[in-house]
Amino acid sequence: MKPKVTVRICVRNFESYIKDAIDSILNQDFPNELMEVIFVDDGSEDNTLSIVQEYASQMDISAKVFHTTWKGLGHVQNTVIKNAQGDFILWVDGDMVLLNDFVRKLVEFMKQHLNVGTAKGKQALKQGKNLLATLEAYSRAAGRMVNYQ
Repeated sequence: MKPKVTVRICVRNFESYIKDAIDSILNQDFPNELMEVIFVDDGSEDNTLSIVQEYASQMDISAKVFHTTWKGLGHVQNTVIKNAQGDFILWVDGDMVLLNDFVRKLVEFMKQHLNVGTAKGKQALKQGKNLLATLEAYSRAAGRMVNYQ
C-alpha cells in the first residue's frame, strides 16, 4: 500500500528535542500504514543520528534515514523529494512537536482543497520539562520571529 503522507524530519544537532518530535509522529491518530518517515541528518555532531537510527529501527511506520556531512537545507529537501512516496509531504523539524490529530487534519484539508499546493499549521509554544527547557524553547521561537535587518 502506497503511503499517503511522507513526514520529513530534518535534523542537525537536535539530540535534546528529537525524541519528542518522533514521539509526536508515532502518536498521530492517522493510520501508520499510510505514513512514511524520512529522516535526514545534515551532519550532526551530537547523538542525534544514533537516536534517529534507534527509533527508525523500532518504528511501525516505514522509515528511511539519510546522513550527510553538512550540505544545507536545500540538499536536505531535495533528498526528501527524491525519496518520498507519499501523496503529501509534511515538513517537520527535529524540534517540533505535533498535536495528535495534525496529520489527519492536514490530509483532510488538502483533500478538500485540491487547488491548494501547500498548507501549514500554527506554531505554539509549549512549556518544557523545566524552566531552562521552557526558556530555550521560547528563545528559539523568538529567534525565528525577529527580522534582524
